[in-house]
Amino acid sequence: MHLTLFIPDLLPPGGMESAIADGNTAPVLRRMFGRGDLQRFPPIDAEVWLCQAFEVEQREDWPVAPLTAGVDGIDIGSDYWLRADPVYLQLQRHGTRVLAAPALTLSDDETAALTTALNTHFSADGISLTAPHPTRWYIRQTESTGIAAPTLAATAGKSLPPTPLTGSRASHWHRILTEAQMVLHEHPVNQAREARDLPVVNSLLLWGGGRKPTVPGRHFTEVWSDDPLATALAVQSSANFHAAPSSAALWFGAHPKAEGRHLITLDRVHQAMRYGGPDAWLKTINALEEMWFGALLGALSGSMSGSLKELVIVANGPDGCLRCTLRPADNLKFWRRPLTWTAITGSGA
Repeated sequence: MHLTLFIPDLLPPGGMESAIADGNTAPVLRRMFGRGDLQRFPPIDAEVWLCQAFEVEQREDWPVAPLTAGVDGIDIGSDYWLRADPVYLQLQRHGTRVLAAPALTLSDDETAALTTALNTHFSADGISLTAPHPTRWYIRQTESTGIAAPTLAATAGKSLPPTPLTGSRASHWHRILTEAQMVLHEHPVNQAREARDLPVVNSLLLWGGGRKPTVPGRHFTEVWSDDPLATALAVQSSANFHAAPSSAALWFGAHPKAEGRHLITLDRVHQAMRYGGPDAWLKTINALEEMWFGALLGALSGSMSGSLKELVIVANGPDGCLRCTLRPADNLKFWRRPLTWTAITGSGA
């Protein structure tokens, strides 16, 4: 059995290593990185890595919207789709922090009320929002929107200077965003959320535009993920798909003798880093150590009911991406010491 484990935001940002106690933070993971074949790459957004893993091509933008719309039950057809996700833009001294939809916990009723108001306002522009899920809103167009934008992973939870849309029709869509912000500003849903001390929806995040792409990559037979993009790519590549298991033991228990090539994505670290900060990141890393890394190392040595012929850990962060490949023989390389977090992130190079 071959397993690729993709963990977005496993690599902390530069400068955070000094706050990590190397001896106490994920010692098994650091041992795995020390013994495996480690390759380093430039930073890459989670959505981009997933698209490339299934050989989806970028055109004007990475076509995330038509892929996720399909798994959200929308008839995609041949139209051009754009994600228009609800966000809270929090103005700060050195930029704007983007609180994305997963951290807003919008209800279905709130989503319906907000999108109805926006659709009423933009009816003359031929723009209509569809919201099959509170965290994923869509705009359908017959023609290309003519814009490209940073992905959700490149934006969510970060403090950034305003990132303009680019492309031939960027000014048009900047006007749409400005008007959307005006509609949302005084909406009763936001007034009620503000009264309950909840973050409001004061803008939209436009990204991931495109038409339904071909998904030629057939590198995985099973995909285990709670990420809608990973699920969509699994469906389009004819791979079996399942919800992400909470631990390696449960995964091996579900398929103790399964063969094939498996992809598991774990987004807990991403959520912790973007919305909880360094303390939440540390807590989540150590939880993964207990629930995943120890058991996977045991599977490489054949000491568990399940066994792995190859384990690939792909981890990204704001400063880079790494790929660590481990095979059973690597588990015997006792002379290779565990890497420090400074070495893992490459900030000491």
